[in-house]
Amino acid sequence: MKELCKLKKNDLQSSIAKIIKITNSPEYICTNCARVANEKKYLCHPMKMKEKKN
Repeated sequence: MKELCKLKKNDLQSSIAKIIKITNSPEYICTNCARVANEKKYLCHPMKMKEKKN
C-alpha cells in the first residue's frame, strides 16, 4: 500500500479495511499533513509521537 499521505479520495473506499488496520494504534504522525499510522513507512514525513505519561 502506498503512503497514506498520497492516497486519493477514490483509493479510500477500496482500501478502507487496510487503512483501519494500519491506523488502529498510531505511533507516528506525518508532519506535513497530520495523518497518523502504526508504522512510519505509511507516512511521507513521519515523526514518532510521544507517549502520554500517567
